[in-house]
Amino acid sequence: MFRIGDTVVCSNGVCRIEKIGPLADMGKSVSGRSYYTLRPCFDNAATIYVPVDGDENALRFALGREEVNQLMDEIEDLEQINIKDEKSRELEYRNAVNSKDPRKLIRIIKTMYFRRKARIESGKKSTAIDERYFRIAENRLYEEMAFALNKDRDEIKEYIRNYIEKK
Repeated sequence: MFRIGDTVVCSNGVCRIEKIGPLADMGKSVSGRSYYTLRPCFDNAATIYVPVDGDENALRFALGREEVNQLMDEIEDLEQINIKDEKSRELEYRNAVNSKDPRKLIRIIKTMYFRRKARIESGKKSTAIDERYFRIAENRLYEEMAFALNKDRDEIKEYIRNYIEKK
């Protein structure tokens, strides 16, 4: 179970747990369930509620500095997603994004970097599906890494892009 003040990752990105308890709807308790009240770290205006007794994969602890550094050391070893069939590749992208696993997000980013490059060289554009999941993967990964390293998202993006280009 998470505690107040913990930094977690949910489908909306990196959040801090502000409160744990029942929802209040105009002064009345709603359903008696307990919820985590989350405040996104990069959007202070939003509030997210996640049931404490809900899907156990809905939240995970955010990566720390050491974990991010370890992840960066693993980038080279993480393989691209090599699925030719569009529907199967989209399913793989969706599963990777929903898993909230940063390694899977890096695989999407690596895949898209090389896939986009190959398509441009052959006179084609990236597919809309590829671009959509690429943006989602980038936003989620770079946000979490930027938070852990206390850096700007653009710095993280540039670092990873430079690292991938070395290959």
